[in-house]
Amino acid sequence: MHIAYITSEFMTEKLHGGLATYLDNISAVMSEHEHEVTIITLSDRAGRISYKKGIEVVRVPETFVHSAEGVIGKAKDELMNSWNMSRALWQENRIKAIDIVQTANYRAIGFFRNYRIPTVIRASSDSAFWRNAEQFAFDYDRTLKEKTLEDYLELWCVKHADAVYAPSRFCASVIGKRSRRKLSVIESPYFNRECKTDDSVYREKLAGKKYILFNSSLSRLKGTHIGIEAAEKLLKKYPDLYLVYAGYDCGLRQKDGNIQKVSNILAGQNKQYEGRVIYLGCLSHEELFPVIQRALACALPSRVDNLPNSAIEAMALESIVIGTYGASFEQLIRNKENGLLFQRDSVNAFVQAVDYLLNLSEDERIQMGKKAADSMERLEPEQVYQRLISFYENTIRNCKR
Repeated sequence: MHIAYITSEFMTEKLHGGLATYLDNISAVMSEHEHEVTIITLSDRAGRISYKKGIEVVRVPETFVHSAEGVIGKAKDELMNSWNMSRALWQENRIKAIDIVQTANYRAIGFFRNYRIPTVIRASSDSAFWRNAEQFAFDYDRTLKEKTLEDYLELWCVKHADAVYAPSRFCASVIGKRSRRKLSVIESPYFNRECKTDDSVYREKLAGKKYILFNSSLSRLKGTHIGIEAAEKLLKKYPDLYLVYAGYDCGLRQKDGNIQKVSNILAGQNKQYEGRVIYLGCLSHEELFPVIQRALACALPSRVDNLPNSAIEAMALESIVIGTYGASFEQLIRNKENGLLFQRDSVNAFVQAVDYLLNLSEDERIQMGKKAADSMERLEPEQVYQRLISFYENTIRNCKR
């Protein structure tokens, strides 16, 4: 079949993140199975390029005409971008008929959908939850009811698609409640790519140390404040333990509304605890993987999340992940079997999880890590492909009826 993916970002463009990585992976899987794939992406230029095998990338210039005008201006730009994407889709469909379109809810990029082509939404985030989880205090129940103009546009896309799926039960539940629509769950594929590793960072800064690694961007959404607040208890209780951070510094929102750089906070703790709090900055996969493999555990205390690559990669590398309940990690982790779970936003619960970890024998930790890696087998690309192509085919059949 001919599949079109409409997106706000892709790997061929200057700015790309998790959505682009997912589309890079899934488009490659579809192409390997002889499907034609067209990516229609926002870009800083117009044009068309070929990408990998059998993948065409259509670039649509992004507009920022009204962004400086505030919320309404930003909404105007998002709608204009969606309109331009729908025109590009229409042109591609004229060149060769498209069997199905997949778009994201993010930024309402598929707001102006083509009702002649079966359309599915992959809902990988909810702006209200991601927005509020960055604040000093996070209220799950209040966020569930909050709807700004941005939220209304994104939820409109969900309501008007022919079918909707999410990569995690957490996203499916949240967006389902907010849109009053049932979402399917199809997890994203994990590519266990062999890559050369560079253990220079580990050798220079961590060799011989017993440490817990926080391997994600540094923000309240990702729960960085939990590690910071737990430092005194953990480092006093375990004199040979180190807390290590690796990721982009997004800053922490303070109670007064100001944002403080996390690197500055960690530098202060490093001095206070005699070098036992270490910030490595942003590392490449080649540098990061050796650090993950030698960690006692990878701590991901997110307030909300969506089966993050940081957790999947760590588990695939036989590392124990300490994640939070209610943020999608329980979809990957069975507590005390192949990882550890604790209550969201609770410093005491996090400390208790670390206590449990450090009371395990080395053999017990190794076995937990092996079970973590075994549980990643269901994310093998071929299995995910079969689930997704079946979802596409059912959607097309239902539309023809």
